[in-house]
Amino acid sequence: MREEYTRRHFPMAVDQSSGAMTPDYTQLTSVRVPLDQAADALVSPDASGRTPIVVLTRRQNRISNVSLLIAVLILAGGILWSVLAGNFLLISAAIPLSLVFFVLAIFRSFLVRIPEGAYGLLQQRGKYLRTIESGTQILPPWIVVSHLVTRRIIPFDVPVQEAPTQNNVRSTVQALVTFTISDAYRFVYSISASDFDQVFQAACQNTLRAMVRQISSDEVNNLTRRDTSELRDALSNASEPYGVKMVKVNIIYAHPPVDFVRSQEARQLAMLQQAEQAEQQALLQRKQTDGETLARQAVIARVGRERDELQVQVQKAEIRRRVVELEAEAEELRLSKLQERLNSYPRAAEWEWAGEQLEVARGLASNTHAVVQMGGGSTDLAQAFSLRDSWQDQSVQANT
Repeated sequence: MREEYTRRHFPMAVDQSSGAMTPDYTQLTSVRVPLDQAADALVSPDASGRTPIVVLTRRQNRISNVSLLIAVLILAGGILWSVLAGNFLLISAAIPLSLVFFVLAIFRSFLVRIPEGAYGLLQQRGKYLRTIESGTQILPPWIVVSHLVTRRIIPFDVPVQEAPTQNNVRSTVQALVTFTISDAYRFVYSISASDFDQVFQAACQNTLRAMVRQISSDEVNNLTRRDTSELRDALSNASEPYGVKMVKVNIIYAHPPVDFVRSQEARQLAMLQQAEQAEQQALLQRKQTDGETLARQAVIARVGRERDELQVQVQKAEIRRRVVELEAEAEELRLSKLQERLNSYPRAAEWEWAGEQLEVARGLASNTHAVVQMGGGSTDLAQAFSLRDSWQDQSVQANT
């Protein structure tokens, strides 16, 4: 890219020692032309394709030679014609006419036109007088315009090649600096345009190299978006003694070497692949861990359910055992009370026994198919019939 940029923006100059064509990096030039051609010279590229910023006036005398020549010719012609014709009235007519052209030539010498967009530096007998603005000025002929300095914004390319970074990576940086000439006197009389080109180019390159030295190679590509106020201030301090004011500094290109970029891309690709593999392994490990966790949770849940069921069964068994104990205690209590009643009231016990027998007889009587086995003797039979009769009487009474 550096070679392409050089061929496109800088002309070729001949090396006097070897005769080879070498790039000429000079961007600021000056030309010497007549004052009446200065306006075109300030906006037209020179032979090398560069627009000059300073014009040195070639002709210092502003009196129009054409007007003086016409005045002399009119006066000489009038005198000669008067002598040949013998009429001296022609001399009186030629003298005023020649005076008109002479006065016109002197008057035009007092008018000085400074092109728009330029400063004019005045000299008298080789000594600087003052700086004037653009426009038509009235100046005596002995005060001359020695220089015209442009007032426009001047772009200045600053290519820097192999600028080392913190990790010693040689990077290529290109900046575009725009400035104006704020003090034409200091710019003209302290340094020439071509010399300022070299001084300013060196100052810009040194400042850019110092800035690149403070960053790493990974940050080089971000220089085009970086704030350049510090860089502009540094260049302003370097160019202020020459009457130059910085307008803006833009870094338009910043890139590490191609081999370094390729190695960085390969390293980043390898890192991305490693990260992807690590992520896949982590995902598999997480899935395996999740499966083990789910299995462990299922076992824990099953054991919990079995424990709960066992506890329920234990509780039921405990309830059944308690019920059996309570029934046994109730039966034991009933038997003990019955035994007490038998012991205390034997007659009542007999009556109770007879009542139970009567109930049995009633049940047998209602069942005609039942066979009642009795003991021998008429007494048992009589007792059975008497029990039946009494049961029937009770049934009739209950129905009525």
